[in-house]
Amino acid sequence: MKAYKIIGEIETSRREWQKFSKEIAAEDEGKAKENILCDLGSRQGMKRRSIKVKTITEIPRDKIVDAAVKYRLGAK
Repeated sequence: MKAYKIIGEIETSRREWQKFSKEIAAEDEGKAKENILCDLGSRQGMKRRSIKVKTITEIPRDKIVDAAVKYRLGAK
């Protein structure tokens, strides 16, 4: 498993786009994108067409900020 930082935008109820950034643990970039779409869809009640993923970058273990991702990868 690897850590990825995903940057994108979510469409608000006012038809405006709000930026987001999230770290996630996944097998590869494709699974990372799928996980973020599922996560934001379930937590925010967003449709997939309302979520734009701009970039997906792999981050080294020593640069991980999110405690849940650190725990999942076993990083100290």
